[in-house]
Amino acid sequence: MAKIIGSNKLVSDFICPQCAKSVTCGIGFRAGDVANIQYKLGDKVTWNNALTWPEKRPLDGTFSTIGYFECENLHCTSWQDCFPQVQEVLIYIENDCLIKAVPCRYKPEQLDYTVLRVDDDMGVFT
Repeated sequence: MAKIIGSNKLVSDFICPQCAKSVTCGIGFRAGDVANIQYKLGDKVTWNNALTWPEKRPLDGTFSTIGYFECENLHCTSWQDCFPQVQEVLIYIENDCLIKAVPCRYKPEQLDYTVLRVDDDMGVFT
């Protein structure tokens, strides 16, 4: 498989775990075609491209993946110097539909767009 560079973007509202403010953020993630596609919750992930993540579509199009965001609140404690800390989000996809994005802590020291099963224990913030 060719090396994938880049990501898609999911625009979503949620509570930032760092500052507890409601924010609208663009979440970088890889699912389906990786081609800088902008999505919102409720949209279906497309699988028409040669460069997909994961490489093969899960049997029923249901899986979870890690995405990354930077809080848009300039007063958030995640902002250090001029650049915010990258935070993680667990993105739930059912039947290719983006259904939920929840801030989580998985592997904060890595940006690897991990694909997970829905039932994996993630330490999701509630």
